Amino acid sequence: MIGVLYSSEVSRIIRARRFKVMLAAMLLPVIVYFFTHEEITEYGARALERSFQIVTSEFMVNFWLSVIGQLVAIILMSDLLASEIDRGTIRLLLTKPIRKSEIVFGKFLAGLTGLAILFGVPYMLLQVYGVLLYKAGLEGFTATLDETLYALGVTLLLLGSLGALAMLLSILVSRPLYASLSAFALVFVAQFILPQLPFFDNPERFTLNYQVGVLLKSSFTLHAGLDAYKGEPAMSALFFVGAILAALLFTLLGIYRKEYPE
Repeated sequence: MIGVLYSSEVSRIIRARRFKVMLAAMLLPVIVYFFTHEEITEYGARALERSFQIVTSEFMVNFWLSVIGQLVAIILMSDLLASEIDRGTIRLLLTKPIRKSEIVFGKFLAGLTGLAILFGVPYMLLQVYGVLLYKAGLEGFTATLDETLYALGVTLLLLGSLGALAMLLSILVSRPLYASLSAFALVFVAQFILPQLPFFDNPERFTLNYQVGVLLKSSFTLHAGLDAYKGEPAMSALFFVGAILAALLFTLLGIYRKEYPE
């Protein structure tokens, strides 16, 4: 049953008009790179790999996982449960032979799949264009494929934590728009207001795009600039995995405790 729920939810996400708008927005950095990249003076797989790490990390920190990417993830994920509650279809869903835990995790995985498409498509386009640009061929493609997948994994981990939080708030607020606004407000306060208080050392480490650099540096070893991001990638990854699981468990608890009117 969870497979049916997952597939139908993925289909609904992809068919939505706003999903296409989000995908167009996520493609903007790649389009800009098409017309603004520096002149190539060195060709081959090694030069491609170094350039790919620099360009991808900069786009991830400054655009894909910055405020715009975070807002996209929150809007997408907050709608998964809130739309069901708002339309009253959650009651019909709960009457089906499916566990509440399967509803929560099935919808979360469907949302992650939507995010994987939204960000995976531009990441792959950037990689393929780099292979052609640097005339690196199959060697260049295979050299950067692992890094493309790793970048996508980092993206899903970080934005998945925001998505899980948005799903939790959607149980409390029950309206997609209000859930999105409350989740974004909470994330904004946590990342941009609290670090301004004079109690923290290196307050920038509390921002999501800073953690992008921390996580990328364990795989993007040719991009020396990532050494500026202080922190242990393994500890950061563990924190975000824990945040996702905790948010999903509280979401499940909220579904059990919440009463849905006739």
